[in-house]
Amino acid sequence: MTATHFTPRSNLSGAARPVGTLIVAASIALLILPFFSTFGELLTSLAMAAGFDAWLGQWVAPTEGHLVHGALALIGIPSASSGSLLYIGTGANSLALYISWNCVGWQTVLFLGISMLTGLQGEYTRRSRIETALLGIAGIAVLNVTRITIVALVAYWFGRVPAIIVHDYGSVIATVVFLMAFWSFAYNVVLERIHEDDAEDVPDRGTPPETAAPTVPA
Repeated sequence: MTATHFTPRSNLSGAARPVGTLIVAASIALLILPFFSTFGELLTSLAMAAGFDAWLGQWVAPTEGHLVHGALALIGIPSASSGSLLYIGTGANSLALYISWNCVGWQTVLFLGISMLTGLQGEYTRRSRIETALLGIAGIAVLNVTRITIVALVAYWFGRVPAIIVHDYGSVIATVVFLMAFWSFAYNVVLERIHEDDAEDVPDRGTPPETAAPTVPA
């Protein structure tokens, strides 16, 4: 017969840790969203003056424009892409959308970086951490193309005002939902603990040796 001493753990672990971080970040994002929309043009102008957006506008925005053009072609919507401009429709009903540097998904990258600061903590293998990071980057790329495609479809079918609403508010919601689903998948499928089979036999970190599962002979 053995008697085991258990030390309660109060810290969040597993998927609860990054999800909790995302909930806080999402709440802050929704609170400041009206102010962000108001000062968006000013921030864009300052970034362009500083040259921060140069490589985003030169490389990322045109690439995403071409990918969105391909996605629209798959569902039968006529479109064309030229640099950071995306043309949708033909004739009198055609419209042009400009993909600026702050529309390429840097907000999603910021959310991912914040969540990884806590989400990848713990005794996980280096390989599974790298796989999780790569999966997150790939998922963000797909999310951004999907997000811009949806905004383009809303603009094509319903006009610019509904598209702006979807762009400003739907993007934040889609980002948070995606990251929550991503971390749930990562913790259940991708991330692997070091010596997981022996986890039950290893005392918690910081537990004094004299209190770590003492054994009393029967």
